[in-house]
Amino acid sequence: MKHIKVIGAIFVMFFLMTTAVSANADAKPLGIKEDVSSAIVIDASTGQILAEKNADKLGPIASQSKLLTAYAVLKAIDTKKIKWSDKVTISKKADLFKQDSHMFSHLAVKAGDQLTVRELYNTMITLSANDAAFALAEYLTPKKMTTAQALQAWAAELHLTQSKWYNSAGQVNQDAFDNKVENAPDDAVNLASPKHVAIIAREIVKLDPNIRELATSKQVSYHLTKNYIVNEPTEMTKNWPYLVNPNHLTIEGLKTGSTPESGAAFTGIIKDTNGHEFITVVNGAASYMDEVQRYQKSLNIVNAVLSAQKAVTFKKGTVLPHASQVDLPNMKQYHMPVTVAQTKTIWINNGAKLSSKIVALDIKGKSVKKGQKIANVKFNLNNAQYLSSSYDVDQSVQLIATHKTAKANFIVRAWRSVVH
Repeated sequence: MKHIKVIGAIFVMFFLMTTAVSANADAKPLGIKEDVSSAIVIDASTGQILAEKNADKLGPIASQSKLLTAYAVLKAIDTKKIKWSDKVTISKKADLFKQDSHMFSHLAVKAGDQLTVRELYNTMITLSANDAAFALAEYLTPKKMTTAQALQAWAAELHLTQSKWYNSAGQVNQDAFDNKVENAPDDAVNLASPKHVAIIAREIVKLDPNIRELATSKQVSYHLTKNYIVNEPTEMTKNWPYLVNPNHLTIEGLKTGSTPESGAAFTGIIKDTNGHEFITVVNGAASYMDEVQRYQKSLNIVNAVLSAQKAVTFKKGTVLPHASQVDLPNMKQYHMPVTVAQTKTIWINNGAKLSSKIVALDIKGKSVKKGQKIANVKFNLNNAQYLSSSYDVDQSVQLIATHKTAKANFIVRAWRSVVH
């Protein structure tokens, strides 16, 4: 019997050693081969970077700039500084009424008119209305700051390091009219990297779950007067049915950009048939007037990810075979059964195998509640990259207690500390 125990102990030690030295799962982002100047694909939920090309390179982002103002609006709504129903007066700086709407997209409003925050936000996203972006950014700019300074401050909140912001519409400085920054060159443009734009887009998706319906709406409306509503058709979705889409991906928005400097650009929310949601950014997909390739190449880079990588998903409420319980030495319930707290997907390269370890949280209270997070499952990921806005928890799966328990008495805790 003694020999059997020794052999068994050796076997367990061998198993643990082989498990510990098993190769890490490769999760290196795919290199994008599409003919674009820069691009990125991330998992919208976790911020994991799945594919990239020049993703850290600063470049002109044209009307994708409006996403930063959208973020500022949503933050102000979330913190109750403003309301969707607030009326915003169109200032002289925001008045583009006399400008050619084909060259400088704008609404049928002029100085003195009033629109709600909601109307300006909706038209800024769907019609890329420059006057709506100017008006919102001016409305949100703190006193004693210029709008350019406010934009830079909002970018700093998101840690968009080294990005440059001159105006909220994404216009070349000399084409920003009364919003021109006088001490900047005429050809100055907003500069950000694909990672920067992806960070902004991910925050918008978190703050505004309805952005998908708005971005893909067929028309948008606003009040020109109290009793006169303007309805304008949107055009972003018109070519989507004709795209090459073998994996039946769904484009859910979000924002285009079109200037000679940026080329055809698009920040997209794209979902596959398994429900995985991606944020994509492409710049320089074609000539800035092209209305097909920016979307086609966004689909192409997601399809490339789906061909080269696989998703390992841990669903909320499930019990993981390798992490079915967590030890709580100070509690009456020593071996606490646990389940997955929130659905989480980890992407790894095809052929890689995912292994993990449980890291228990330091529970200091007098009790553990049902549903309380008590451990994380961490993975053996090699070369995995995440957006800088992603927290460490995005790289792990959280486990929660399945029922409540109270703190054990001193004698039990002392005994456990000796035997364990």
